[in-house]
Amino acid sequence: MRLWLGILAFCVAMRLYLDTSGHSELVIVVPYLLVSAATPVAIWAGTVRHRPPHRAGWLLLAAAQVFYAVADVMTVLDDYISGAYVEPTPADVLYFAYYVLIAAAVLVFIRRRAPGWDLPSAVDALIVAVSAGLLTWLFLIEPLTADSELPLAAKLTQSAYPVLDLMLLVLAVRLVMGSGTRGPVLYLLLSSLTLMLAVDTAYAVQGVIDGAGVNEAYLDTMWMVSLGLLGAAALHPGIRHFDQRSGSAIPDASPGRLAVLTVAVLMAPGVQLIQHIRGEDVSVPLVSAACAIMFLLVMGRMYGLVTAQRRAAVTDSLTGLHTRRYFTEALAVECRRAARSGHDVGLLIIDVDHFKRVNDTYGHPAGDRVLREVADRLKSATRAGSVLARYGGEEFVVLAPDTGGDTLLDLAERLRMTISGLPIEAGDQALLSVTASVGAATALGRAADPDALMNAADEALYVAKAAGRNRSVAATPDRVGPCPLPNT
Repeated sequence: MRLWLGILAFCVAMRLYLDTSGHSELVIVVPYLLVSAATPVAIWAGTVRHRPPHRAGWLLLAAAQVFYAVADVMTVLDDYISGAYVEPTPADVLYFAYYVLIAAAVLVFIRRRAPGWDLPSAVDALIVAVSAGLLTWLFLIEPLTADSELPLAAKLTQSAYPVLDLMLLVLAVRLVMGSGTRGPVLYLLLSSLTLMLAVDTAYAVQGVIDGAGVNEAYLDTMWMVSLGLLGAAALHPGIRHFDQRSGSAIPDASPGRLAVLTVAVLMAPGVQLIQHIRGEDVSVPLVSAACAIMFLLVMGRMYGLVTAQRRAAVTDSLTGLHTRRYFTEALAVECRRAARSGHDVGLLIIDVDHFKRVNDTYGHPAGDRVLREVADRLKSATRAGSVLARYGGEEFVVLAPDTGGDTLLDLAERLRMTISGLPIEAGDQALLSVTASVGAATALGRAADPDALMNAADEALYVAKAAGRNRSVAATPDRVGPCPLPNT
């Protein structure tokens, strides 16, 4: 990568020097063409050298840069031979193909880094896209198509490049806002696409001012740096881990993310206010539509945040079961229903036998794997309508409405046998035979009291453990005390 950056720096310096040397245009652009042609080679070399586990995205980038380099050569030759370069040209077809391929590459990276549907990041990127698209239309595309003396085809072609760059930048924002490892590769890619958007925008504006195609040193220099950053990303050793998901969850509402969304949402009314103060015509339908779209997107985003927070509050992060808090509330609600209607309420407390021995012998990661497997087995064997939760540590609870007596004990036995049916892999090819003790209790109709039911099931669990573990014990009905009827 250091060699590549050295070549880039030399070519940039040569381009600036030749611009003042009085040489022909064909000689002046040679350093730029060298960087353009060398970029796909750099991407391919980085892919071969560092051997990322998934090469599709990088090979698409290399193919895109091949199209870009060929289009650059065609553009220079067309300008040199004809002397009157006016877009569109055959090279524009290759440039557009470049955008298609590089967009496909970024999408491959997104899907590798976030295999599931990361809807929050997609909504965030869409909010930024609407805001950036509004600015691009008001301050670039509309002036280009209205004030320039260029032919319509040339204006549309020049306008297309900033729009395509904006689409790539939105994908890059989606890449950054999604899950996945951070590091130099990600930021080099983002910097390359951002700089490409800036230079293409400057090229389009300069074309309007000059009324024809332009060939300025600062434009070539910015393009060269953009291409150089892309090559540097591929040559960085970080591409080996670039498409891996992050080991830690990225905050869904971090201050930086909220700041970006705030700026994006306030952009539309801010532009409208500036145009009004300056006495310019305000495109009310366009700005209003942008505001409405972003408002709906933000409302959807807020709904997603609230839903995620509620889900996190009632879901155990290790096992995916309900939390103790959720179970306690569900038990109280069910007991009130039973007190009114008179139906029975069954409760099971399930405790994994000798779980401390698992942690002490195989470590806490092995203990976590055992708990996750026990939770999965309980979910597969618990009937619909029951509430299954992790009550604490290695203890699980099952609330079974309209269940009591022998039916509840049969359910307890089925769950116990499901847990002990097959060994559980604890890591390093170690298989553990895991058993559980189950305490069962039934609240009879109007005697359904949450505390009394929990105490009775807990006493039955104690009896099961004292009797040797790996068994189910049901509390007698007289252990569940009466509960007064609720006020109606």
